[in-house]
Amino acid sequence: MTTIGVIGTGDFSAYLIAALRRGGHTGRILLSPHNLKKARDLSTRYDCPVAVDDVSLTEQADWVLLAVRPEQLAFALSTLTLRPNQTLISAVAGITTAELRAAKGDSIRVVRIMPSSYIEAIDDGLIPMFPACPDVEAVLAAAGKVLVLGTEDQLDLAMIGACLAGWTYRFIAKLENWFAERGLRPDQARVMAAGNIAGAAAYAALRQDVSLAAISDAIATPGTFTKTGLDYLARTNAAAPWLEALETVHRDLPASRARQSDMRKRSKEKR
Repeated sequence: MTTIGVIGTGDFSAYLIAALRRGGHTGRILLSPHNLKKARDLSTRYDCPVAVDDVSLTEQADWVLLAVRPEQLAFALSTLTLRPNQTLISAVAGITTAELRAAKGDSIRVVRIMPSSYIEAIDDGLIPMFPACPDVEAVLAAAGKVLVLGTEDQLDLAMIGACLAGWTYRFIAKLENWFAERGLRPDQARVMAAGNIAGAAAYAALRQDVSLAAISDAIATPGTFTKTGLDYLARTNAAAPWLEALETVHRDLPASRARQSDMRKRSKEKR
């Protein structure tokens, strides 16, 4: 069975490993020792041995999962020696497959993924991936629903889409507080706010055969409370701030890549 070596043992590694194990993946997962405390904690919880060092890790691994922050990438790549045709799975936001091949050699296979933290706790959490890679997809399917994308630009959009989860928690918190202030217990308020949003989202994903506007219109018929609230949201253009937030992140992506590239260049110069 495939051995996955993990460089970086922060939050991303924790929720991906948790999702893989929860989904029944029993393959060997080998951890980098750089943050030894976190690595040992993951090792205990998910039966993942800790490698002696990154050299030992890459020698034993069939696939190497790169799960570091963009500002840590230059150092991580400098210590990483890959074999020809070895697979590098990158979860580093904004770093292209071309950049990774330029750094580590054209002979390696590069796959990018961009899942969100909720995959740790729910079945069928979304795992965007580029490019198509059937054997990697088959393993990741234990952790959630793999969405194979056709271009790298689409993966960047998926990365922006993943931001929606972080924003939605704050939105749900506002709704939760409203219900709690009007008489629900905190646990009931959480279920009321999160449950209805989760239910609508699940139904929207399931019913690909009908437009979301049509689903909404079938519920928000004249004279209903749903219609009253929906008309108010339409009049106030309530979706506008969300769309503006998406546009803000989308506009910042090229500048962010330029900053990361500059940081990597400066890091190389220092060495």
